[in-house]
Amino acid sequence: MKRIYLPLIAFAFIAGVSCTYKATDKSASPTKTQTATPQATDIQTAENSLDYAGVYEGTIPAASGPGIKMTLTLNKDKTFKLRSEYIDEKDGIYTDQGKYEIQGNILTLNVMQEKKYFKVEEGRLRMLSQDKQVIEGALADHYILKQTTVF
Repeated sequence: MKRIYLPLIAFAFIAGVSCTYKATDKSASPTKTQTATPQATDIQTAENSLDYAGVYEGTIPAASGPGIKMTLTLNKDKTFKLRSEYIDEKDGIYTDQGKYEIQGNILTLNVMQEKKYFKVEEGRLRMLSQDKQVIEGALADHYILKQTTVF
């Protein structure tokens, strides 16, 4: 995502600075003056630039079994429903509901007395650790929920 925006921001800045030539009379040589055109700051966040509302699905690793199939529904009214199914566990289906918030590109689910954090990316959510850091290591790619439905 950053790879796309950085060149665009640089291009917008360069395009905003224009060079003009100003001559006082026909016999004088032109002198170069630069004028900077003020640019509007384009601050894109998940909340104002992505279609984040919708349904996300994926299977994340579990210590007690083959994984947890998660289905997260984010409604436009800032409410969510999270269904967690512990694969191969009897009575291993849990449903949580509540409100969520987005700051920058960090989605926070308020689940009972715990918070779950996700990084909002194009068409997916990346689960974060409790200190809001990307989970790294061999299983890092398994902490992604892909968007299946857009509201």
